[in-house]
Amino acid sequence: RTPDEDFSILLEAALMYDRRVAATLGEEDSMDEGQLWIDIKSGKQFDYPRLLFIITGKGPDRKKYEEQIKRLKLRRVAFRTMWLASEDYPLLLGSADLGVSLHTSSSGLDLPMKVVDMFGCGLPVCAASFSCIEELVKVNRNGLLFSTSSELADELMMLFKGFPEECDTLKSLNGGALSTGSSSKWSTEWETNALPLVKQVIG
Repeated sequence: RTPDEDFSILLEAALMYDRRVAATLGEEDSMDEGQLWIDIKSGKQFDYPRLLFIITGKGPDRKKYEEQIKRLKLRRVAFRTMWLASEDYPLLLGSADLGVSLHTSSSGLDLPMKVVDMFGCGLPVCAASFSCIEELVKVNRNGLLFSTSSELADELMMLFKGFPEECDTLKSLNGGALSTGSSSKWSTEWETNALPLVKQVIG
């Protein structure tokens, strides 16, 4: 997490997903936790999966947010924090189903490199909206944008309904992310975007 990321948006969205799924499925929050696992192991089908968010990095507010997560008492959503070696990071991204970027850019000009990493691993992204993010995230092609925690919760509900077999929108975004990742080669980006500027500057 960096100063340009509002982690509370993700926490609020996770809480909304947790409560909305409970309401949709008619679950009681007082239902025994063990009963949920019994139902899962017995093959009971759920319209919405339980979500696991893996938070990478070690930002200055990590401990504060870990305490907030504990107080939320989420039952259909879990969080884990990890600090990964550089060679392990793409393995994590490649095993995920969806990436979330909270980066908003205080300058409004810099794009989040983590989204580039995600696309490079074929991972679709839900990204916080700001002035130039659409240069990277193409809505309904390789990802979605959100401005509020409620919008992010709506996207999670929509993308993961019927997971893993019937989530057509998520599968479509995955294909778009794979296409973006395979086409965004360093040499291509250099020749298309950077080289013309360098030539213009040096005459």
